[in-house]
Amino acid sequence: MAAGLFGTSIHASITYVGNDIPLVWGVGLAWLLLGVLVYWAAVSSSKLWAGALGFIGCYVTVGLISYVGNDQLILGMQYYRFLPGPTLASALWTYGMVIPSVIALLCALRVLRKQRR
Repeated sequence: MAAGLFGTSIHASITYVGNDIPLVWGVGLAWLLLGVLVYWAAVSSSKLWAGALGFIGCYVTVGLISYVGNDQLILGMQYYRFLPGPTLASALWTYGMVIPSVIALLCALRVLRKQRR
């Protein structure tokens, strides 16, 4: 849940290159935070499902934030024409959070297998 809240808060940190091209560095930071959380949960508990549960909690939190009320933190793709940077950041955060989670789970699986030997 913490990764969902913090990630949603920082995902829209954007720098514009040449006033036109959005560099969505906040998404990378949010993905890193989520990946570290998933990895830490799995390795510290020695259970892979604990890391997966961390990802699920994050995804549910982001889903609730974007679904409930007049949210301004997660933008739908219909706003891309008007706010391309924040809309791109929202889409990458919402739909791309599975990428760092799977990578973290695979890394944790490797560590857990080495510990069992």
